[in-house]
Amino acid sequence: MHAITAIKLKKTAVTVLLAGIFTAAVFIFHNYFYKQQMAIAEERDSLTATGTIEARTAVAAFKIPGRIETILVDEGARVEQGQELARLDSSELNAKLAQAEGAYAAAQAQVNQASHNVIYQSQQIEAKIKQAEAGVAAAEVGVKDAQDQLNNARDLYDRLRLLHEQGAVDDRKLEEAKNGYERAQNAYNAAQKKLQEARALLDQAISARTGVAVAQAQQEAAAGQARQAGGAVEEAKAYLADAVLKAPLAGFITQKYLEQGEMVNAGTPVFEITDLLHTYVKVYISEKKIGRVRLGQEAEITVDAFPGKTFKGKVVWINDAGEFAVKKAINDQYEHDIRSFEVKIDVPNPDLVLKTGMTARVKILEGEQQ
Repeated sequence: MHAITAIKLKKTAVTVLLAGIFTAAVFIFHNYFYKQQMAIAEERDSLTATGTIEARTAVAAFKIPGRIETILVDEGARVEQGQELARLDSSELNAKLAQAEGAYAAAQAQVNQASHNVIYQSQQIEAKIKQAEAGVAAAEVGVKDAQDQLNNARDLYDRLRLLHEQGAVDDRKLEEAKNGYERAQNAYNAAQKKLQEARALLDQAISARTGVAVAQAQQEAAAGQARQAGGAVEEAKAYLADAVLKAPLAGFITQKYLEQGEMVNAGTPVFEITDLLHTYVKVYISEKKIGRVRLGQEAEITVDAFPGKTFKGKVVWINDAGEFAVKKAINDQYEHDIRSFEVKIDVPNPDLVLKTGMTARVKILEGEQQ
């Protein structure tokens, strides 16, 4: 009897123990499942997204074709914006520049000569015009004097002729007055002729000003040729400057495509430069959450290469236009397409541990806006 009772007690204890274990298992499973569901719900509601580590990249290429004479940097080198990276063989370009400078010097000499001719001719012609004007003025004075003398001689002759008719003057005095009048008339005619000649010389001197206009036109033509020659010099200098390849941005040489001595065409990539110090991640946030994202908002970034490490970032750009729908409408009356908006997070990389192409998980921290 005691044995049966003992067996029953043992069965009861086992049953209770199993029930306890089952209850504890149910509680643990329920608690774990609940936490998992809460974590999933929190993850879905948080501003999280996955993107790729990127960096600003530029390709350095020559603007002109040629043979690479010198390579000044190698892969991995850090360069500053404007730093020389490579040079082309510029012997032919130097020869063209010297030729252009010689042509410009000759054209400039032509301009100087033409300018001298304009000044010289202008001075000569203006001097002749002044001389002719003085001659006209003197001739006009001579005409006036001759006119006065002619008037006096005419008055004297007319008065003596009346007296001669009255018998008060003899023939000799009348003949003298007549001769004086004729001489005055001839002198007046000569003065008139001299004035006409002086005016003709003045007109001739003034018309010579057209020669100055011709010389000025020649000067302008020479100046035009000089400007053209100067343009050729600047063009040759520009080509010579283009024979030096400079870094378009500061960063690191991540690719070197050509080597010293190789021929290169205009626009052929020589180096790839990446700004690894300033990396960024682009992610897409749905339109249901985009209203919670602001410029300057802080973010946390994690990558598989550094488990447990969090990188700090900041929202620097939000696209104003939606990119694509992440959910298609089933019924236009109840549901619409949900679009996504591109968001750029700047991630400083002073230690260069982040590499472009790494998968990055981004969590934008709400309420953390600067």
